[in-house]
Amino acid sequence: MFKKVFKIFSIFIFFIFIVVFSNAFIDVQDKLKLELMEGYPKWLKDEFQHSDQTSGITFIGKFDNKKLFIIVDDIGAIYYLYIDKNENYSLKKIEIKGEAIKKLQLFAKMDFEDVVYDKYDKKLYVSIEGNHNNYLDEVGVYEFIFRDDNILSGEIIDIKKIEIKPKGKILEFVQNNIGFEGVTVDKKYFYLGLEGFQVGKLFADSTYIYIVDKKTKEIIKRVSTKKYKIGTICGLVSLKDKELLGVDRNAGKIFKIQFDDKFNIVFYDETNIPIQIPKYSNYLYVAAIESITVDDDNFVYCIDDPWKSFYIPPNFILKNLDDETKNYFKQYIPIIYKFNMK
Repeated sequence: MFKKVFKIFSIFIFFIFIVVFSNAFIDVQDKLKLELMEGYPKWLKDEFQHSDQTSGITFIGKFDNKKLFIIVDDIGAIYYLYIDKNENYSLKKIEIKGEAIKKLQLFAKMDFEDVVYDKYDKKLYVSIEGNHNNYLDEVGVYEFIFRDDNILSGEIIDIKKIEIKPKGKILEFVQNNIGFEGVTVDKKYFYLGLEGFQVGKLFADSTYIYIVDKKTKEIIKRVSTKKYKIGTICGLVSLKDKELLGVDRNAGKIFKIQFDDKFNIVFYDETNIPIQIPKYSNYLYVAAIESITVDDDNFVYCIDDPWKSFYIPPNFILKNLDDETKNYFKQYIPIIYKFNMK
């Protein structure tokens, strides 16, 4: 009898050990580990030009041995960003023409906030914030259509709003200049991150992620971030189905979320962004990291949208910087970060 009980007890303990060990192993594998790459952060510019108030970035692919990204500015500009193997940058502005410019010129502001390339359906989506009296009509996610349906054509000829249902629910917490600053996709779903709830000049301690079916455009679920103290969402990227990285601008952190099949959060981790001035790792500035993407080698890129009221460091810091760095700040050139995701 004792041997039988001992055997059952031993099997039970072994089973518990296996479960605990397996969960611990999965947890370790899933942890968010980011290492700032050598030479970063750096200025988002090439020899001739720079972007302005960049608020979104998405990885497209590799072309001619260069990594290609598309970036958007919240003043209505959109660029190709090429990065070669030596980390040299090349920017090329994408033209907005035809029906696209006719429609966008009706907006109070061409306020591009996030951009995502849907590699499954070969489409590019841009989140636009609404401004002033027509903000409820303007805010949303738009498909940007390229000439000949060729994302390399350099011309956007039309835009089409994604009509998400129910309309009242998707617009419930939108405000003037407060919309969906984080947008990404996987095989079946859109993920929309509300920038946050603003009262006066302050943001609340939480916001929402909306999960939307790509085919039906129906909201599947709205997920609160209150438990994880995510106060703002200003950029999202899909790592794989139901797994996201995001940027909380106000907290200065990158977070990782995994959902189960019912879109409950089953894993969460976060890490602080090591804010620093290019070439001056010991000096800080007032950053507003508002975009994130991941390339095909698992490198993570984040871009600072220069907050023009505070971006330039105070004089007691400026006096310790070289003239080139001072000038880059005064030109409001964005700063880009690159991390190795281990």
